[in-house]
Parts: sequence; structure tokens; C-alpha cells
Amino acid sequence: MNHKSFVFFDCECANVYDGIGKICSLGYVITDDDLNVIESEDVVMNPECEFDWYLFGEKSTCKLAYSKDYFRIKPNWAAYYKDIKKMFTAGNRYVLGFAVSGDVGFVNSACERYNEGYINMRAFDIEPLLAQIYGEKKKLVEWAEFFGVNVAKFQTHKSVDDAMMTMLCFKRLCEQQGKSPETVLSENKGLFVTSEQILIQAQERAYKKEMLEKIKRLYGKKSPKPRYKTVLDRRFEFDRNIFHDVDTAFELIKRIYDNGGTVFEHLTGNGEVIFAEEPNPAVLEKLKKRGLKAITADELFEILK
Repeated sequence: MNHKSFVFFDCECANVYDGIGKICSLGYVITDDDLNVIESEDVVMNPECEFDWYLFGEKSTCKLAYSKDYFRIKPNWAAYYKDIKKMFTAGNRYVLGFAVSGDVGFVNSACERYNEGYINMRAFDIEPLLAQIYGEKKKLVEWAEFFGVNVAKFQTHKSVDDAMMTMLCFKRLCEQQGKSPETVLSENKGLFVTSEQILIQAQERAYKKEMLEKIKRLYGKKSPKPRYKTVLDRRFEFDRNIFHDVDTAFELIKRIYDNGGTVFEHLTGNGEVIFAEEPNPAVLEKLKKRGLKAITADELFEILK
């Protein structure tokens, strides 16, 4: 019989400055195909960076389980890399987590920081599964309480304890559904994410951030010698939906600048708001009260050279 094993995991980070999570602990729980625990551990490591100030406060809702000094005396990610990779990629193994996209992203970031190869994994996200079945969103510890888990035994934001609570929630769910763990996963294949998908999303976020910074640098700027004068002295504001396509937004602001106009982050009157699509009457009424008019990106592109 081809038995499967399951690994539930959770990461804690010292900080996520610039969108890059610096892992300081990775907790895991390995089970057999009936979700009986085989092994569990909290892999504590030196993140080799500063810790966010709020992670050690007495009243913090994200207080870490160990002291700064304890993290500092531990080896860094590179020392654990081979064992962690083996754990995630062992044959016949499912990887699961709660809000797991973030944790997969942290693993990707750690591999980048230490110049290690990406760990190619496919992880199942339990958070949206629970929300889908029970019609509400909860924190992990709240779900654990919902399923009757004795949460007093666990410390939130201790990676191995969060991994254990994730496993117990999934186990109770399977019992309530009367289905095997593998059946639940096979019926919800859309809730798997891959390390490659998360990497692409991170790259897209970085690109969007870069483009938004370029756009902001042109706010309030008017060309002293515009190449064209199709929108000379006209004042514009971007509707937020324009930023769903940052390339279009950047092209618009460049052309407006070259054509003698100016884009502001927020107009107080006497100007036009650029929309991706024709706004509805309620939005138009609000603009009118602000002394503004609406124009679509397509209409503006027709004017601009």
C-alpha cells in the first residue's frame, strides 16, 4: 500500500522589511496518513537581522516564544537548509499550513538570502478551506478552540505549536467530514500553492512597488518645456483602480507630463479624475461635489500624443 505522510509547518520572522521575511523559527509536525504524529520540532535559527520592536513586548499580540539572545546563539538558515529541504520534499508527502502562502514566501526569501536553491514544494492552505466550509474567517487559535482543542497547551507564535494546532484543526475537520485527509485534499486541489507561484507573485509585487514609486515621483510635476500641449495646464488625479495596471498608469503620467498636464495624488477641485472604466452615476455625483470631472484612460489616450 502506498502510504502518504503529512508535514504541517509554520514560520516566524524577525521582520518583513521590504516584503522579505527573515525566518527566526520554522516549526513542523510530521504525521502518518491517519494524522498520527511521528515527529515534531521547532527549528530555531539566527535571522541575522534586527527584530521588529513589537515582537518582544509584554502586550504584543505577536510575541515570539524565545528571547533575542536565544535566537542569536543559534545557527542561521544555511545550517538547516539541507534538512529542511529533505523534510519538505520527501517522497509521498503532503505539505500543509495555515495561511501557508506567506510561509512558503518566507522559505523562498530565506533561500534567496543565503544563495541556496529554491525548495520546490506544493503546499495546501487550510485557512481558506475552513472559511469555505464554515462560512467565516478566524485566526488559527480561534479555529482550534472551535474544534475543541485544548489551546492552553500551546503558545501562539511558537512555530511548532502553531503547526500542531494546524494539524489538529485539519484532523478534527476530516473527522467531522467523515473523510480521509487525502480525500479532503483531492477534493480541494485549488487550495494548493507552489513555491514557484509564490515567487512569481513576489516578483510582481516588487515590480508594482517600483512602478508606483516612479509614478509618485511625477506627482505635482509639470514639464517646463512640454513636447506637446494637448492637455496644457490640465490637472488630473488617478482613481485607485488605475493602479491595477501599473504599466498603463505609468504610461499615462509620462504622457500627461510630456503634453503639458500635471497629475496630483489628490485634487481639491478644478480637475479631472482618470478612471479605468466609465464611473457610475453615484461616483459622478461625488466628483461633482468635489468640483471634479471624470475621464477614462481610453479617452485620455486618444488626446495624448
